[in-house]
Amino acid sequence: MPEAIRTAPREDRVLSGPAITFAITEEINLLRQEPEWISGKRNSVTVVKTSNLSVVLTAIKKGATLCGHEVDGPITVQVVSGAIQFGVSGEPRTLAAGTVIALDKGIPHDIQALQDSELLLTIVKEVK
Repeated sequence: MPEAIRTAPREDRVLSGPAITFAITEEINLLRQEPEWISGKRNSVTVVKTSNLSVVLTAIKKGATLCGHEVDGPITVQVVSGAIQFGVSGEPRTLAAGTVIALDKGIPHDIQALQDSELLLTIVKEVK
């Protein structure tokens, strides 16, 4: 089974296929070089997108927040580096690098970066 290896600029990326490979460290380095990171509070790139699965890598600066968010499918959030406060139903949880949290669909949550951090978000969608 052939696999796609992500080495192209965003507009030329392969996001779906039988096997997608991406290097998290390289993707983080690219995110941190883009204007959205340099002048803003966060930057994200979708590294996998199929009819029922999305994987998004996000770099977020210390103090930045993502408030009142919910997704129409189950998700996981893996803290790749740094540390975040992850609020679920008003209950804050501190998540450090190497920690994964899983939520059922439609659960409101928010994120505050306690340090410059990178997160890997996986979203599972119903296939219709």
